[in-house]
Amino acid sequence: MNSESISQEPISLDFKSGNFVPADLEQENLIGANLRGAYLRDAKLAGADLSEANISYADMIAANLAGANLSGADISEATLNLANLSEANLSGSNLRGANLVGTNLSDADLRGANLRMANLIGADLSGANLNGANLSGADLSEANLQGTILQKAIYDLRTRFCDGLDPNKNGAYWITSNVSLPGVNLSGVDLSGVNLKRADLRGANLRQAKLVETNLEHSNLFRANLSGADLRGAALKGAILQKAVYDTKTLLSQGIDLTLAGAYRIAPKVSLSELNLTGVDLSGAELRGADLSETNLAKAEMINVDLTKANLRKAYMENANMKGADLRWADIIGGVLNQVNLNNADLRWVDLTRADLRGSNLKSADLRQADLTGASLNHVNLSDADLRGVDLSRADLRGADLTGADLRGADLTRANLRWAKLDGANLTDVDLSTAVQK
Repeated sequence: MNSESISQEPISLDFKSGNFVPADLEQENLIGANLRGAYLRDAKLAGADLSEANISYADMIAANLAGANLSGADISEATLNLANLSEANLSGSNLRGANLVGTNLSDADLRGANLRMANLIGADLSGANLNGANLSGADLSEANLQGTILQKAIYDLRTRFCDGLDPNKNGAYWITSNVSLPGVNLSGVDLSGVNLKRADLRGANLRQAKLVETNLEHSNLFRANLSGADLRGAALKGAILQKAVYDTKTLLSQGIDLTLAGAYRIAPKVSLSELNLTGVDLSGAELRGADLSETNLAKAEMINVDLTKANLRKAYMENANMKGADLRWADIIGGVLNQVNLNNADLRWVDLTRADLRGSNLKSADLRQADLTGASLNHVNLSDADLRGVDLSRADLRGADLTGADLRGADLTRANLRWAKLDGANLTDVDLSTAVQK
């Protein structure tokens, strides 16, 4: 699709059902257009931008929507039989109850789409991406699912698949009441209206999941990640929410306060000092300036978490996954970070004085101007790390891998470098005269 040919200003459309047949609208900008109940049979909409549009109940039989952008669009109860949606972007769209019999959805992007009760008999979904899609009650019998991505898609007893397909082996999850899915990753999945009564979802990643009017009564959401999840209208009576986390982007029905059930609100400058957050999923959380001093974060998932200027003094983070985390200016004095994954993390100006980082992975991490005075860095992977200007005085680097690391101007006064690997390391302006090397 040639994006330059798309109109810069959206066309103002608000036509209802009737005999109106639109002109050629290929490549047009129809963002947010109201096409509810419109007659669009055989319409030419290839490459059009219909993101966030309302196309519910529309008649779009045999319409050409190849390569169109329908992300976030409401297409519920629409009729798209025999339509061409090949390579279309339908991510996050609502196709609940839509008729898609014989529709061409080859190579379409349906990530996180709601296909609940949709009729997809004989549809071509070859190469389509259904990651995180809601297939509850959908009919996919006789559909072409060759090369279709079904990871994190959900289905239930009513869902019908083509013969010979095992959805579980393709990464999909069977969802029903009493289901046991501890630690499952359902981030971004549309679970709207699903019955998850008494489900075991301990430690589940439900970040940005759609849980609108979902039945979660008496479900176990202990340590679940509900950051950015949409829980409006969800039934939460009797749900276990101790140590679950949610944030400012989590949507709740009026009057619902998850903290009363033991959940923790994640936000910048929040105080979570001395809490036991073992195994909690905080991936992508915004914790700038938060107080996490002496907090137990062992085995926590903190990929890409924002901890700039956070207080992590004496925090216990053994085996935590902090890949890509932003820790600039954080105070981690005396912190325990054994076996922590800090691959590609930003640790500029961080204070790690006397911190215990034994066996941790800091490959390609940015540690410029960090203070690692007296830190325990035994067998740490610092290969390709940026250590310019770092204070490593009296640090224990025995067996550390510093292959390819940039140590220009680093202070290694009285550092222990026994058995350390320094192949290809840049040691310009580094004084090793007092360092222990043998």
